[in-house]
Amino acid sequence: MREERGAVNNKERINAYISSRLYPWNFIIEEVDSVSLRRYIPYAIQICEDKGISRGKLDPAGARDVIEREVKRVLNEYLHPAGRDVMRMHHRDVDYPFAFAQALIYSILYRSGLSLEDVMNMKALSELLELDMKELKRREQFIFDLIARNEGKAMWIFSRSLLERRVMSEEGDYIGTVADILFDPETGVIEWLLLNQQSGRVKVPADDMKLNLYSRNIVLKYDRER
Repeated sequence: MREERGAVNNKERINAYISSRLYPWNFIIEEVDSVSLRRYIPYAIQICEDKGISRGKLDPAGARDVIEREVKRVLNEYLHPAGRDVMRMHHRDVDYPFAFAQALIYSILYRSGLSLEDVMNMKALSELLELDMKELKRREQFIFDLIARNEGKAMWIFSRSLLERRVMSEEGDYIGTVADILFDPETGVIEWLLLNQQSGRVKVPADDMKLNLYSRNIVLKYDRER
C-alpha cells in the first residue's frame, strides 16, 4: 500500500514538474539516493550511446533540446508504462523517476563535454529556489565521477544487449539477427553490425539502426539495397 501511495504521489509531482517553467532543471534539485543514481547511470549512458551523443556533437542549445526531449520520453514511459518496458522492474524504487532523470541529464551533459553552467543559468536558479550553488556544483562533479566510472561497464552491457537481437524494418518485416558488432578501433564507437540472414551475413552501418531500449528489437531506419 505504501509503495502504491508513493507511485501515485510521484506521478502527481512529475506531471507538475513537466508543466513547470523550470522543467527539466527542477529534477536536478531533488534529493535522491546515491544507490539509485548508480543503478540508473548505466541505462542513461546506453540511451546516450543509442542517440549518438558524444563530445562535440551538441552545442549548449542542442544539449538543452535533447535533455528536454529525452527526459520527457523517460518520464512518459514511467507515467504510461508499456507492457514490454524493461524498466518496469525498477518502478518500486521511490527515487526511480527522479534518479533516472538526474542520471540522464548529467549523462547527456558529460557525454557532450558540457556542464550545467553551459546550458542553464545556475545563479538565477539558485536564487529563485534558494539553493546553494556550491552544493549544486559539488553534486554535479559527484555524478560526473559516477558516470566516468560506469561508462566502460555500461558500454559492455549495451554491446552485449545487441547480440542476437531481431532486426526489423520500419514496416515491421523481419530482416535478421545481430551476429556481431564492429567497433571503430580509434574511438571505440560501434560502427557496424553484422546481421545473420538466410542468405548469409550482411554488414550494416550502425547509424542505419535505431534501438528502442524498451523493445527487444532493433529497427532499420532506411530501406537499403543489399
